[in-house]
Amino acid sequence: METHYIIAIIAIIIAIVLIKRLVGCMMRTVVTIVLLAILAYLYYFHLT
Repeated sequence: METHYIIAIIAIIIAIVLIKRLVGCMMRTVVTIVLLAILAYLYYFHLT
């Protein structure tokens, strides 16, 4: 169960680094959607 939290933390860190480096608003939107999809997957399949 702890590995899922580690995966979520890594996904958040990667998203923060990408958002800081990317300039375009569309890229920020794509990164945010991917991050939310990963977190929703973890919540739906592993916490319920």
